[in-house]
Amino acid sequence: MDMTSRERLACLFAGGTPDRVGSTFLINPYFTNSLPDKPDPMKLMMELGADILDRDGPLPYRKKYTGGVTFQEVYQGGETRRIFETPVGTVYESYAGKMAWGDIPFKKESYIKTVEDYKILQYVFEHTVFEPDSGWYAEREKMLGDHGIIVPQLTEFRSSLEYLSEDDVQRTTFDMMDYPEVVGEFLATLRRKNMEAARAAVECPATVFNIWEDSSTTLLSPTLFRDYVLPEFEEFTSITAAAGKRLIHHACGHIKALLPLMETEHVAAFESITPLTTGNVELPECAAAWGDKFLMIGGLDPAFLINCTIEELGRYLDETAEKLGGLRRKWIIENGDSLPPGVSLEKLRYIIRKAQSYTL
Repeated sequence: MDMTSRERLACLFAGGTPDRVGSTFLINPYFTNSLPDKPDPMKLMMELGADILDRDGPLPYRKKYTGGVTFQEVYQGGETRRIFETPVGTVYESYAGKMAWGDIPFKKESYIKTVEDYKILQYVFEHTVFEPDSGWYAEREKMLGDHGIIVPQLTEFRSSLEYLSEDDVQRTTFDMMDYPEVVGEFLATLRRKNMEAARAAVECPATVFNIWEDSSTTLLSPTLFRDYVLPEFEEFTSITAAAGKRLIHHACGHIKALLPLMETEHVAAFESITPLTTGNVELPECAAAWGDKFLMIGGLDPAFLINCTIEELGRYLDETAEKLGGLRRKWIIENGDSLPPGVSLEKLRYIIRKAQSYTL
């Protein structure tokens, strides 16, 4: 019997076998703003018939700053500054242009410019309070209907070392060697606040949560991943499990060398799994490393989607499905990373038709 998208995703996250392979997209305004009528991403996915994992909704908590911390965002002279003022000093980050959802502004300066800035930003985190906030949930769930499930962020900061490394991997690497105590204290503080955010987040009625972790050995070595990321995700999954919820680990980069380490996690799914050229791993490699332990969400490289023909896309999907064999039941087809402008809607509709043909 055919399932609705909501039923299919619920079945998958419960560990069951649905009617067919799932299909979803990472679509946001980066893509939809390139279309003539600039449709709402969720409405476009509804029209396409995707199994929507709604990951771009509001945060499931609100932040309050205490201890004399203030925050403001200022646009002036073609530059946006996000400024924290505290009793121990001021830090800011800056971007070229205005900050608007759907744009990709160039980051000019980070909060951390000197070793002293770690201490100021640490003070900000120490005086940030997270309060559950899911007043938006019912209305958004009603809008989504049977087209999918809402998947809020468990924390907006990623794991602690990933937060620093994605901001500036070179600076972080050198600072960890030059100022180990300062950086170590900052990481410990952010990790603690991450767990506070997670405990607030799971008060939301959603049953599945996501973290935009961006795992990749282009940012962190397997050793750093083992020593810093895995222990934090163990805490994240303990918090979600205690609340009867599940967690998705977003991993859109080069993860081939991380597969054995990832196998030790207790997440429900790895999402945004991406082959070359954006990533470096094929779905069958993940299946060989993980067995049936996780849902595998991904499999399509953004650059391939731009350049391939429909025929090439079909061959690739068929070959992947064949190689996965019985583990197709753990697959949700998705573009890795983010859907770029230039991918035709014809290809997106075709991906969904192919998913519909892979019965289980």
